[in-house]
Amino acid sequence: MVERNISRRTVLKTTAAGGAAAAAGCLGGDDGREYVRPMDVDLDDVEPENEINMWNWFYDFRDWTVEEFSAEYGIENSSSTGYSSAAEWYSRLEAGNHAIDHVGSTGNYTVRSVENDFFEPLPVDQFEGWEALPDFLQETMHDYAGKDGEVYAMPQSLLLYPTLTYNEDHFSSPPDSWGVLWDEEYAGDICMWDEAQYPCQIAALYTDQDPFDPDDLDEIQEVLEQQIDLNETLWDEYNHARGLFVNEDVVVGPLLDGQTYLARFEDEAPINYTIPEEGGLYQLDDMAIPTDCPNPRAATLLMDWVTQPDNLKNIFHESGYPPAIDHDDFEELYAEDLEEGTITEEEIEFFRWGELEDRLMFAEPLGDDLLQTYDQIWTEVKN
Repeated sequence: MVERNISRRTVLKTTAAGGAAAAAGCLGGDDGREYVRPMDVDLDDVEPENEINMWNWFYDFRDWTVEEFSAEYGIENSSSTGYSSAAEWYSRLEAGNHAIDHVGSTGNYTVRSVENDFFEPLPVDQFEGWEALPDFLQETMHDYAGKDGEVYAMPQSLLLYPTLTYNEDHFSSPPDSWGVLWDEEYAGDICMWDEAQYPCQIAALYTDQDPFDPDDLDEIQEVLEQQIDLNETLWDEYNHARGLFVNEDVVVGPLLDGQTYLARFEDEAPINYTIPEEGGLYQLDDMAIPTDCPNPRAATLLMDWVTQPDNLKNIFHESGYPPAIDHDDFEELYAEDLEEGTITEEEIEFFRWGELEDRLMFAEPLGDDLLQTYDQIWTEVKN
């Protein structure tokens, strides 16, 4: 694992407009009890409110979670809401009176929410799921979703983002360099992600630069200008990208491990992924409790419940992405599923990073200045 120190100052260009919200605390439910902050909830002696409102973009996993959790704890009033962009719930938190107890977040939205006091600190020492996290993930959460020694989010799913995905019928072994995207042998059989950050970061890795702090932006633009005409197409939607590989419109290009999984195991295409020797990135989706949540006891209990490995593992069954737990524990965690045939050894092995872990670094959220620079470079390359 490539170590990096995450500086939140490189991300934030916002004001502390949300500070007043945290000072006010959560509103509490309608059952007449005094409000209690999640940090003050004793999970060994808690009676949850009779309501829970969960927002998450893993739709099937979200619905499964709300149904199972509500049934186990006798919660009669529950709702689950999906969204296509985190901006939908973030704007509600900015405005106040959001009525959200538990929300799925990621990247810049998590960092900004922590800094603006839109999220509550969590009693992670009481969470079974926290104890199950590998050390590198605990450290990541402290660095990325922490403040003043407290942790404000729990990891939900680990993602390789992007992978170098390839067709095994066209490669006798996994390509070992991002340079394959510049190989004229594959001209017309390559795709590129049409979101400025990712082609620029791939180009940075290809040219042996830090994708979070590149030292030669001209070189990044130059190599992308060399690469752009080799692509069959650019993609900006995940299902479209997967279809390009399944239909053999392309044989190599950036994708995600989850979409590569679907192509391989659901579409039954000869598709796999690797992380090149120059390195790659991993990201995570996380979960948090918003400040001013209406049901803080239920929200805290839900956070503990959903992040327990025996429950979090179902994100794989419901949404096709691996849970944020130690990959070495997968076989034990899914032992019953293996016996029942609802998961295979090949599927478990697919999501194990193994030796690729040494090539990965956490995809820390980029600062606004670098995002704008990457956007300018990519726009000029395409034009």
